[in-house]
Amino acid sequence: MEYKAAAGKEPFLSEESSELEEEEEEVPFHLPTSDFVLRSHLNSAIALIFVLGTLGVMFLFTPTGGVLDIPGIVACGYIFGLFCFQNWFLEWPTVAAHILLLLTCALCALAGPTGLQACGHWTNLVVQCSMWAADVAIIAAGYWCMVRGPAYADLDEDDLDGRTFVITGCNSGIGFEMAKVLACAGAKIVFACRSEDRARAAMKKLVDEADGKVENQQLHFVPLDTSSFASVRNFASLLQQSGLKPHTLILNAGVMMGSRTLSKDGLEMTMATNHFGHFLLTNLLLSSLLEAERCGEQPRIVIVGSNMCYMHGSFDFSELAVVSGDEKEKEAYLGKPYELFRAYGQSKLANLHFTTELARRLEDRGSKIPVNQVHPGEVLTDVMRDMHPVVVKLKNIFLPLAHGFLKSAPQGAFCSLHVATDPRLATSENINGAHFVRCNPAPLSKAGSDKEAAAKLWEISEQVTGIASTV
Repeated sequence: MEYKAAAGKEPFLSEESSELEEEEEEVPFHLPTSDFVLRSHLNSAIALIFVLGTLGVMFLFTPTGGVLDIPGIVACGYIFGLFCFQNWFLEWPTVAAHILLLLTCALCALAGPTGLQACGHWTNLVVQCSMWAADVAIIAAGYWCMVRGPAYADLDEDDLDGRTFVITGCNSGIGFEMAKVLACAGAKIVFACRSEDRARAAMKKLVDEADGKVENQQLHFVPLDTSSFASVRNFASLLQQSGLKPHTLILNAGVMMGSRTLSKDGLEMTMATNHFGHFLLTNLLLSSLLEAERCGEQPRIVIVGSNMCYMHGSFDFSELAVVSGDEKEKEAYLGKPYELFRAYGQSKLANLHFTTELARRLEDRGSKIPVNQVHPGEVLTDVMRDMHPVVVKLKNIFLPLAHGFLKSAPQGAFCSLHVATDPRLATSENINGAHFVRCNPAPLSKAGSDKEAAAKLWEISEQVTGIASTV
């Protein structure tokens, strides 16, 4: 396999990276699953066994027979359905004690009426109303703890005065919500977006929704398409010319492609957008961030990742090759097997490798700039816009039901805002190179903590993007 520099740039090759030009072993399309996937499947299986076991006890071992109380069924079904749904998205790398307690309460909601009937108390209206009130409380607690999740600490109006945040892909979704919160706290926001029309419409919307807390001069549009190296380099140049000096870089832009597509630079589009473009952008802005650190301004780098980084047990380096302009080569590449979640999961594992390797390199040079990744959760945004039209239509049909299982855009911004603004995370001394879930560091998978793979990906990324990193 050959890794070539894109956009006419000379590849950066160290002595150690010469081995990257050697032919890679052919990688099977179906990569080994990680231990986290197996654990998530086990979690769902155990949950199902407990529900079926409870039903069995209710109807087989209770003298008076089971009572199918509708509110109790709804409460139990919602909590366990939500738990299994989130496990499918690898939402629970570890299951917290309060979630286990919530699952236990949901089982009690299902079996409680049967137990009360066996004791002769279920016919009491006060008892029934108390159970129904408990069912409502269980549903509310499930939504609060499992969907909404913990929030960031509230920011005062002038907390971020004088600070500049560069946010990629912030014209909608969680990026827009982050921009709004940060701007209301006094920060300047650089809208690093592909479409100028959408970005400026979002900027106007932000000012209107801020009720006088945000002024127009706080918001700046600079065009950026992270799938194009030329656009990334142009963005860095325009940002420097503008005189804006970034203090925090939030790498939020991302895509989920429904089919295999090539970027302008001949790279698989999901990997180009989600990893390579952000790798190049960060390295181009790193000198500005290091300068801000020397001035005592405590810059940060926040990568919006996903728990889909837990999906695979290894990283597929064969997907990083640059496809030339030869039509036969393009046709052969586009004809290779493709699966949306495989490509997305691999790009998010690349984000995690980038996070840990950049954190390590900055620490090695004595910098205290924190580099952390966040998992926003399953959020109702337009990230699915590039998927098959049938999938998009189904999403719109089931949108009312989805609100009970997916975060809103503001809720999806909670973890990113926490990592970007919490004073305890201002330097790398406390936490660095971490993957945050629900505002807390989460364990890394074996693949995610593979330092050799992270270092190798860094070398290849330098070679493909044509940049020699300063760290």
